[in-house]
Amino acid sequence: MKEINEKGQDFIKKIEEVKFFKKGWRGIVFTGKFENQKVAIKIAKNENLIKNIKKEAEILKIANRERIGPDLIAVGYDFIITRFIEGEGFGKVLDQKDLSSIKNLFFDILYQARKLDEMKISKNEMHRPYNNIIVSGQKAFLIDFESSQISENPKNITQFFSFVISFLKHKGLIFQKEEKSAISLAQEYKKTYSQKSFEKILNFISDVFAKLN
Repeated sequence: MKEINEKGQDFIKKIEEVKFFKKGWRGIVFTGKFENQKVAIKIAKNENLIKNIKKEAEILKIANRERIGPDLIAVGYDFIITRFIEGEGFGKVLDQKDLSSIKNLFFDILYQARKLDEMKISKNEMHRPYNNIIVSGQKAFLIDFESSQISENPKNITQFFSFVISFLKHKGLIFQKEEKSAISLAQEYKKTYSQKSFEKILNFISDVFAKLN
């Protein structure tokens, strides 16, 4: 990872093919070409938010060890550079794909969420994953770690499983009895963070999707 002693507004003038991409709560994101690859450049909106961008860089360094999140390429005075993930937003994929193919995506995300829990990283946005997960091929990439924090009680599995329960209920795949069972499994995991409780969650989802066969 490189360290760049420049402000983002000056640095992006040197980037090839630079384009505005989106504006978030704490940063403005541009895309461009850096060291022969397409990248995302997130610049803090103002001086008060630089600490949040720096924190995101530190979280990404840790997450990248388990190949989670976009690769962190460089950190500047008030910006970070990551590899740009080409793909579709998770919300769009959920609307387009058939239910049987969504199961593998759910499992991919849950395994990543489990790794984050083990690393004591709480992403804090896993209950609303529509815009902060990109699907590229058959792989899900968690993005936007600016709300993340180190925590002894990370919420990645419980938040995402809550989303899955709501999704499956909306699709008519689970009803009140199954929903109560799922909530109990989430509560068990929250208390123990054990591998056994995690596997119970995976088994619950497998059993629900088995109804489609």
